[in-house]
Parts: sequence; structure tokens; C-alpha cells
Amino acid sequence: MVRRYLARLARRYAPMAVALAALVLVLTLVPSINQSGQHVQATGSGGSGSMSGGTGAGGAGNVAVGAGATGPGSTVAGAGSGSAAGVTPAAASGSGGTTRSGVACASGAKQVTWTVYSPPCVPAYHGSNGGATAAGVSGDTITAVFRRTNSAEEKAAFAAAGSAAPGTDDQYLSDLRAYIDLFNRSYELYGRHLVVKDYNGQGDNIAEDQGQDLQGAQADAATARSMGGFMDLSSSPTLASTQPYEEDLAQQHVIAIGAVGLPQSWFRQYAPYEYSIAPDGTKVVNAGIQGICRRAAGMPAIFAGDPSYQRRTRTFGLITPENPQYMQEGDQFQSGLASCGTTIAKRVSYSINISTEEQQSTSIMAQMRSAGVTTVICGCDPIMEIFLSRSADQQQYSPEWTVTPWLDPQGRETSQNQWSHAGAAQAFTFPPKAQSEAYQVFKLARPGQEPAEKYYVEAYWTSLYIFSALQLAGPNLNAQTFQRGVFTEPTTPRGMFGTWAGGPEAYSPTVEGYLSHWNPNAVSGLDGMKGAWVACEGGQWFRIDDPNSWGPPHTQLRC
Repeated sequence: MVRRYLARLARRYAPMAVALAALVLVLTLVPSINQSGQHVQATGSGGSGSMSGGTGAGGAGNVAVGAGATGPGSTVAGAGSGSAAGVTPAAASGSGGTTRSGVACASGAKQVTWTVYSPPCVPAYHGSNGGATAAGVSGDTITAVFRRTNSAEEKAAFAAAGSAAPGTDDQYLSDLRAYIDLFNRSYELYGRHLVVKDYNGQGDNIAEDQGQDLQGAQADAATARSMGGFMDLSSSPTLASTQPYEEDLAQQHVIAIGAVGLPQSWFRQYAPYEYSIAPDGTKVVNAGIQGICRRAAGMPAIFAGDPSYQRRTRTFGLITPENPQYMQEGDQFQSGLASCGTTIAKRVSYSINISTEEQQSTSIMAQMRSAGVTTVICGCDPIMEIFLSRSADQQQYSPEWTVTPWLDPQGRETSQNQWSHAGAAQAFTFPPKAQSEAYQVFKLARPGQEPAEKYYVEAYWTSLYIFSALQLAGPNLNAQTFQRGVFTEPTTPRGMFGTWAGGPEAYSPTVEGYLSHWNPNAVSGLDGMKGAWVACEGGQWFRIDDPNSWGPPHTQLRC
């Protein structure tokens, strides 16, 4: 059961892994939200259910389509946040006055002082926000929903993950609510506050990843709408988020945040309802091409374990899953390398079948070694990385590796002999807890308490993203103005999540990353244990969409 689950998990993230063989986001598993006192048990195909606690505009089962609830595919730019009849416009950013958080607004001032990702300050709002401006929005509430998953395989996999597994739903909820409470007090939501409500889904998220049980995804999206959901937070990087569910949410006019590795064309198709903190697959494939062409191709494989390889010009091998979508991204990557005169000496695809991956890894490593590959580019799932590294040891094959960094705990499961010659890319940092912005802000939210869940940083970056967009959207809140808020986010200073920025079709805020290498003796800022990814190039960050930011062409990385 665990192996079947891991195979399906790998299928979900493999497109991103292929793209991020040279530039990849680290994704972690986040448990679902189970807010005490606001639990909904879905019933029937429509999933209206029974609910305790407050509701959004119209209440559960009686939600009118609010302003701007247009169908997927409609991209709106410049929708006025205060132009609707009966809505008092917000003061311009930087206007004189004091924010709800007590900051004196002036030119360049931020809404809050404790994060670099804060939007520009807005004086405390007074006036009419228009009330129910969209489904899931009332005069005092913005409703977010979360789908609790219904898959025994998921639970079994979490149990098998041991110390690397996420905590309980209640632990994650405790941390998320801590951040939301602080953000509700500090950000300007124009007389409203955000609430999160969960429900028991009918669909099986693991089956949905295989194109099965699509009726369940449809029913669950209908439930999210009937509960009065303006947005769905299970669409952050969690196992509850699947592509079918997200697409159904868009059809129901519910905003979803967290699609992983999908191309920009997909976000455009389902605009203005789909967003992601991770960069879209189109951007990361292009970034990976630039990273290899400018900083690796045509130079000796100096990071290989085999001394003879270190003196040879790099010969590349590419490993990808065999599924058509992933092969297509591999094709794009391979053709992109050809544009700079770089060829793939050996390309091998594999079946994402955990029960046979160990056997497949033996054959793959034999083929790479036979082809004289000095540099293995592995767009692989986390389990396949473990098997490949161990097979390379068994065959006394010591290349250099460009891999997907599946967080420090997973890296410790690979052959440390092999991973000591592995490089990857990251999009956020894990400083020691006391220095972490996520931890410091948690202590502001709940003095004297500690985060309940080890991956509490997920709750933090989700809160940062949605509250910034909500403030920038203005009082006339609907799907179009939310999109305007996302697209108009100013470029931030660099923090633990790199630099965030808006812009045309900026469906993700992430615009940069940095390169890293595996050090089995380094202490991880994530959990304080030995074995961690460490920055190369002195910690330099690279702009994803700017080839020149990767440094002078034909220059070896410094790790």
C-alpha cells in the first residue's frame, strides 16, 4: 500500500522534478486543516453538508455568484478595487495615516515591520466595503475552505515516513490559525477577516492523481462552493491538492492556490482562479536549460566522485519518468540544451512503479556507466533517487549528479557516497530556527508557545501570499481584483523565500533560486540534524527568467 502511494506521489511531482533537474523548488508534505468548531461533513453529490460556525456570503448551500464570478479563462487586468457602486475606495498605498498594525504610513513604508514580503502600507480603512462582493465574501468575512483527504494509502505512507512525516491535522491547524490571527489583526482586509473551514471530501486524492474517481473531485469542488468558499487552501502544496480537483474548483469559481509544475498555459486557461507559490513548469524548464548551458556544459566534471571523470569534459545523461507528460518536458529540456550545442549522451525513462524501481535502477545505472556519462541529470521521484544512488554504489560508478532536493530528511536516505557529489537548486532557505522569519513571526503571534508542526513554515508562506493579495485587491473583493492584487505585488527584498514579485501573468510570486550541494556533515536548519543541502556560489541567488543572472557563460560553479 505504501509503495503504491509513493508511486502516485511521484507521478504528481515528477513533471516538476524533470524541469528542476537544474532548478527546482523544495516541496514538503503538509497535513490538512481541521479547524475545531468549523468542521463540515460532506453529504450527497452536491456536498452541502451541515455546518457549525459562520458562513460566507449567502451561507452554505445558498451562495450567490458575486461580482466578477466569471468562468475560467477570463484574465482581467486593472479591475478597480474601489470603483463598484457603494464601495468606499481604499486610500492609496503610502498615504498619510496609520495602519491597523500601528505603522505610520509614509513613502516606502510597509504594512507590517516583521516581514520583507509585506505589501506597501495602507492607512486603516473606514467606509463601506460593499458587503457580499463575491461568493464566499461578506461584509465581515472571507471564507477559505480545506478538503480533508479520504485515502487510506496516504495515511499509511505518512505512518511509514517515520520522523520525516508531517504532524497531525490539528498541529498544522494550530500553526496556521496562529498566523491567520496575527495577519487578520495586522493586514488591511477592509473590514473583513479570513476564516478557514474544512470538510471531509468524498473523492480519493490519490485516485484522482491517476485520472480515477473524477466524480469525487467534482463533488468536493461543489462542496467547497456550497460552503461559501472564496478560496481553497488545500490547494497549497499538499496531498489534498490534485489537478482534477483544482480544475473543478475553477469551474466552481473558487480560487485555488498551489498547482505544482504545470505550464503557464494551464494557469492562463483557468484564470483568474489558479495560483501557485512554486514557479510554473514553463519557467523552471527554461531556467534549467540556462543553468546547464552557462555553468556546466563544455567543462570538466569536477564534482564527480571518480577522479578520471573530474578530468573529462562533461557527458550528460538524462533520467525521466516514462509518462507522456513528463517525456514531453524532458523533450523540451533536451531540445533546449541542443540550442547551446549540448547533447544528451544517454537518455533513459523509467516506470514510476515502486515495486520495480529498485530493479530498474540497476539497469539505468549500468546504461549510464556504459555510455560514459560523467554527469547524471535525474528528474526523478524521491524513491527512485534512493535506489539509483545505491545501485551506483553497487556498480562502483561515481558520477556527479544534478538532482531534485526532496528536503534534508529524504536526502539522508540516499547513498551518502553518491550524494556527496550531488548538486541541486533551491527556492528558499532554512536558517536555524531562532533566525527564521517564520519562527520569529510565530513568536509574535503566540508569545511563549512553540510551533506545533515541524513544517510550520508551509503555513507561514501560505499566509504571507494570500494576505498580501487580499490587501492589494482592495475592498471590492472578487476573483478579478484578487488577481489584480497578485499581479501588482511589488518586488520584495530577498528573504528566506528569495525574492517575490508580481507582473503580467505572475501566477507565482517566486522569481529566483540558488544552487546547492549535498553535505552529509552539515547541520540542517530545518531540523538540526546532520545532512543538509548547502548553498554554492557563496549563496548567490539567480533570477529564474534572466539568463544573465546565472553569471558569465562557461564558468564552473563554486560549491
